[in-house]
Amino acid sequence: MRVNLDVQSLRSFIKVGETKSFTRAAEALSLTQPAISQQIKRLEDLLGVELFARGNRQVLLTLEGEKLFGYAKNIVMCNDKVGRLFEKFEKRETITVGMPEHFCEGMLSQIISRMATHFPTIQMVVKVARSGLLMEAVNEGKIDLCLVIDDFGNTQEPFWHTLSLRWFAGEGAGVSDSPQGVPLVLFKPPCGFRSLAIRSLEECGIKWRCVYESEDLMSLRSAVQAGVGITLLPFVAQVSGLKSLEGISSLPALPQFAVMLKERAGWSPVYRCEVLELIRSVWVSEYVNVSL
Repeated sequence: MRVNLDVQSLRSFIKVGETKSFTRAAEALSLTQPAISQQIKRLEDLLGVELFARGNRQVLLTLEGEKLFGYAKNIVMCNDKVGRLFEKFEKRETITVGMPEHFCEGMLSQIISRMATHFPTIQMVVKVARSGLLMEAVNEGKIDLCLVIDDFGNTQEPFWHTLSLRWFAGEGAGVSDSPQGVPLVLFKPPCGFRSLAIRSLEECGIKWRCVYESEDLMSLRSAVQAGVGITLLPFVAQVSGLKSLEGISSLPALPQFAVMLKERAGWSPVYRCEVLELIRSVWVSEYVNVSL
């Protein structure tokens, strides 16, 4: 005989057996007496036996009820053990943090490590994208906060630090006076740094040509390291295979940019200040001496 026993019905059966009363069992389980009666009736119909002998004052287990009683306790106990086993896998609170690729090498591992140490119950989700896309995402409520690079002319908010932009070439390359113009390695549009590089050259009457386009930072750096052309990047750290052209070329000077941490409107968990300070402290330890 194969049966599928309902755990809630077994709980009611056990409680009636212990209290010898449908009324007291209902009170103990915060159920109505008709609900208890229906659950017991379903068990009896499923097993094909009577589980209780109903008297005037007490409800007593029948012989079949006594046989079931011990098994029912074991089944409910095993069910509850399984529930407790998976309690720790319940969905945790989540923070979604965004940052540009430029900061991932230095900051991301430290932020993840410190978040795991100081906020072990919070799940961190990271969104890596260009600053413009990250600002759109935080304004649309898709992410909670993001570290971004923005033009001073566009921002009216407090910023953390200023960040230098520089022209970079491969270690063994330079800027030639080719009649075809300066060979540029650029991110694919839309990209603020791409637009700035082109605009800066054109305003100085310097010819240029795009020799390589990339979707990601690693590919862009590889092209520059290979000597294909030059590029414009935030100066956040020395990168093997690249050299700054600051002060050694006739390329136009570049403006300073602001580094800011933007928050989603309405994002105000109790740990907000601690998380912001954690990210700020990682930024200061990693970049402040380079970027100022």
